[in-house]
Amino acid sequence: MTDAQKLVTLKTLLDDGGEVPSDEKLTTYLELARAEILAWKFHLIGGVPESVTNVSDLDEGVQIYAVIAGYTHAGAEGQSTQIENGVHRVFIYEDMIGYIRNHVLPYVRVGAIK
Repeated sequence: MTDAQKLVTLKTLLDDGGEVPSDEKLTTYLELARAEILAWKFHLIGGVPESVTNVSDLDEGVQIYAVIAGYTHAGAEGQSTQIENGVHRVFIYEDMIGYIRNHVLPYVRVGAIK
């Protein structure tokens, strides 16, 4: 999936009849999610290999839903519960990073790190 396709998917999922975030804001979220997915996936083997520049096809859904989790949780960072004007919100993930770390399996290998 291209970045443009991810952007269209995000806008579709976030459209609740109100104002949809700007392309620039969503692109920034997508880039941050991509970077965190790669960093988390390869942190046990010493970092992201130079040949890896984008998330795998399997992690594209995680990238999109991590952006949704991060965007919809903006303003309530670190909270697990928010009560405002009688509206109770309970968050499963504290932020986009929490979502990613719960949905991306780190890459591991057996043997010595070179």
